[in-house]
Order: sequence, then C-alpha cells, then structure tokens
Amino acid sequence: MSKRESTTTENITNEDHHDIDDDDDQLNVEHKIVPTIYNTTKTEPHKKDVPLTQESSTTQIIESNDLNVDIEYLIKKEPEKYIYTPIPKDYLSLVHCTVKCNKEGLISKTFSLYFDGQNENDRTFLLTARKHLKIDGHSEYFIGNDEKSLKNLNDENSIAKLKGINLTGTEYVFYNQNNQQSVAIIYNTHIFGSKEPRNITVLLYNVEKPIHPLKENETIIGEWRAGHATDLIEIKNKTPVYNKESKVYSLELLENRVKQPSHKNFQLLITNGDREEDIIMQFGRIDDNNFALDYRYPLTAMQAFAIALSSFHNRFRT
Repeated sequence: MSKRESTTTENITNEDHHDIDDDDDQLNVEHKIVPTIYNTTKTEPHKKDVPLTQESSTTQIIESNDLNVDIEYLIKKEPEKYIYTPIPKDYLSLVHCTVKCNKEGLISKTFSLYFDGQNENDRTFLLTARKHLKIDGHSEYFIGNDEKSLKNLNDENSIAKLKGINLTGTEYVFYNQNNQQSVAIIYNTHIFGSKEPRNITVLLYNVEKPIHPLKENETIIGEWRAGHATDLIEIKNKTPVYNKESKVYSLELLENRVKQPSHKNFQLLITNGDREEDIIMQFGRIDDNNFALDYRYPLTAMQAFAIALSSFHNRFRT
C-alpha cells in the first residue's frame, strides 16, 4: 500500500460505515470507495491542449483564447447562462461546485448546487432539485433555478427533469430545458453479493451537433443499444483500485476535494482525439450533507448536476 493511500484509508472508522443518503447504509458498507490524493508528479489527464470548436446550432459554446480566463468572474456575473452553457473548451481546470443534500421529512430530499468561490460564504447558487417517487415506482428529479421555490418544485414549474426509466434505478435519462433528451446514465446491474464497485456509462450528445429528436416512446439508451445513436459521446467511470492489504477500493481524485469514503465517489473519463483519457467530472462525499462536484467541457452545470443526482438511489438490492 502506498504512503498516499495509507494516510487516507487508515482513518476509516465505524462512523464511515454510515453513508447517510437515500440508500440502506448496511447494504453499502462493502461498496465504499476511499478517496486518495492524485499523484501530482503525473500530468493531470484533464489538463491538455484542445482545439477550439465552432458554435453549435443548439448549444452555445463559449470560446476563449485565454487559458487563464476568469471562470469565477464569468459564472458569478451570469450564473443562469452557465447553467446551460459549457465553459470554454480550452479552460484546462475543473469548475468546483458543491451539492448540498437537505432532508425534508422522513423520506423526502432536496438538493442544491452551488459554484464554489473563495470560501463557504462566497458560494453562488446555480440549481436545485427535488426527488419525486411516482406511483409506478419510478424515481424522477425536478430541477429548477429558483432557490426560494425548492419545496414547491414540481413537474409544472421545473426547468429540466431527470427521469428513472426502470424500477431498479440503474437507468436515467435527463430532459433539458427544451424537453430534449441530452444525457443518459447507465449503472451496470450489480450481481447480488458482489463487492465490486459499479461501472457507470454516461451517454452525452455532442454539443457541436444538433440534438436528434426522438419519438415519445424512444430514449437515448434504446437508440444507443440499437446502434442508431451515432452522435452520442460515450463516457465511462474510472475503475477504483482494490487494495488487498486494507481490503478496500480506492480512487485517485484531484485536488483533495473529496474527503470521506462513499460508494458514491466516482470520476468520469472521456477519450480524446489522441486516444488518451481526460477527466471531465468527479463527484464524492465531503461530509454527511455535502458533496464535491467538479466538471469541465463538454458538460454543462445542469448536465453534471443531473449525473450526480442519479447516484442518490439504492441500487444494491438488485
């Protein structure tokens, strides 16, 4: 076990076995992923030179020739714009955000997304969401951009939705502000008794191309499985590493933002034109109610938020 891993895993206590969220805590003990600090001697895979692109006919792409562009200034100045818009493609760092989970009664939960400033008092509100369980057992999340109307967020006043399309909660489709399917999230079916972390596949429409309209009974996932979705970008999670000595899975995460072991901790990778992997999103637990959400191009804040929301579901019963 490396020194870097030992400094993190040795602090696991009985309290760490209580992953406080929508899931059954006892079912998730063996699925915890311990965050370790990324080796700074390596070139961070998300920091690469990338070519600029033309503006999409459906999504505005902010272009910048300045690699030191002040993202904090841009987002704070126009937060509503950057909810829907990817940050500049040549911005080489991750945008730091925090997801705050709020309990509303015994079973209801709401979620708020904030852009992180210099400290906790410098956060900028971006989005909110409320989980709703439909009569047929499917889960869905109503997403809004008005912090004051969080408790009353519903199908009528939401600006976007994340919908579960199966009862086991392993498949989600995100409907954007135009009610178009722009993202799908698929968790592999977990074999009962397996201790291995789940694999995650995210399907994302290329922001440089128009979104292909689908019929009412069609989904991104169905089109992808049928081999018809040629404009989709396929994104995979980084596989956690199993340590035989400590008997835990660990995952190198950037900038020490994720603090606690959790089965929710993950990192998403995309293959670039050089057949190398770039980190475009990482998500993980900070404390009982707060999670780090860091993202970059080609994701928008709303898409990254939707992907994070999909992790708040009990899938370990299947």
